[in-house]
Amino acid sequence: MLIVTRKINVETNSPREEQSVAIVNLTPRIQQQMELSYITNGNLTAFVPGTTASIATIEYEDGLLNDFRKMWSRVVPRDIVYKHQFMWEENNGFSHIRASLMGQSLVVPINNKRMIIGQYQAIVLVEFDNRARKRDVVLQFMGE
Repeated sequence: MLIVTRKINVETNSPREEQSVAIVNLTPRIQQQMELSYITNGNLTAFVPGTTASIATIEYEDGLLNDFRKMWSRVVPRDIVYKHQFMWEENNGFSHIRASLMGQSLVVPINNKRMIIGQYQAIVLVEFDNRARKRDVVLQFMGE
């Protein structure tokens, strides 16, 4: 069993006020790192340290991405009062709650140096914070 850990750096733009969600397709960058990892078969874990961003899969097309952003505005609205803003003088309590609901990691099987994902499935970083951020996404490849 071999374990290889890599990081990829991601800069997110400040999400538009009304949607507060930036989505970055990581799939090509993860595939590139996997090809350099010496792992042929096993698992990939992708993890984003932090409490206002998440890792997920989605069909990466404009219509669905727009629907996904709007869904967050309905489920966890940004325009209500969150006690977090009184603790830290930050108005991003909604970002923390959204990221907690979605989660910070994802496990994907690897076979013959390829991720086993659907034809239209993409691995994405979802930035919920209300400002531009620099993120490190940790990739851990485990297998043989």
